[in-house]
Amino acid sequence: MPYTTEVSRQHKVLIILLCDQSFSMEDPLGTSTDSRAHELARAINRFLATLVLVNTTPDCVIDRLDIAVIGYGSDDEGNPIVEPAFTGPLAGRELVSIKEVADGPGRIDKMWPGIKGEGGTPEAVLVPVWIDAKTQGNSPRCNAIVKACELIDGWIASHPQSFPPIVINISDGEVGGDLDPIPYADALKQRATHDGNVLFFTCCLSWAPGDKLLFPGNRELIPNAIAGLFLICQAFCPNKSSAGSTNTSRIFRKMHAAWRTTSTALA
Repeated sequence: MPYTTEVSRQHKVLIILLCDQSFSMEDPLGTSTDSRAHELARAINRFLATLVLVNTTPDCVIDRLDIAVIGYGSDDEGNPIVEPAFTGPLAGRELVSIKEVADGPGRIDKMWPGIKGEGGTPEAVLVPVWIDAKTQGNSPRCNAIVKACELIDGWIASHPQSFPPIVINISDGEVGGDLDPIPYADALKQRATHDGNVLFFTCCLSWAPGDKLLFPGNRELIPNAIAGLFLICQAFCPNKSSAGSTNTSRIFRKMHAAWRTTSTALA
């Protein structure tokens, strides 16, 4: 049965985040006053912080995840730019471990979310930052998928028995002279470890206000035609019967909870 390998130090899992950094990401997200790019960066930083938290014990960070955060846009001539999105000590790194993520935020920001301590004094919350908002050119999503395939091929060669890689594409769905993503997504999903094929998901940042949709199964429910196209590209999500390992099931529940938190930030 596929998708049953226990996620552990010996059998790690790879998570790839593909982040749209095109000019259209400068527009607001729904009713937000911030740009989609800023909302995206905030949500990714929150997601990474949550992944660090759920893989941390009182003694150490359990090194069972590898992470890639890849931004994609283009230069003034329209040439694709697909590169690591990390800042700080991880800048330029395509693939890092969860321990390196925990040890290497670019900086720690202070936020005042309205929480008050004793005496009514506002309390600052320390927020680790791994990526910053960035916008440039068009949206070469197919080139980003090709980069994901390259990373996956190298990773699977070293981890053939592991749970298959998970790829999450985060985009507003606006097209900038790009190709049809379906053949590229199909090629991505054909990659596999001995435990199953790559899992590919999309988080669409809509410009239209409305309720968020988590794992929609019907394309008709999606108000954006391009986002509907991404739904076709996606893989299925393993159900409970596929998660044979207790540890893997637990990690997936934590990842799902982390992504729900991120989705709330993007709603």
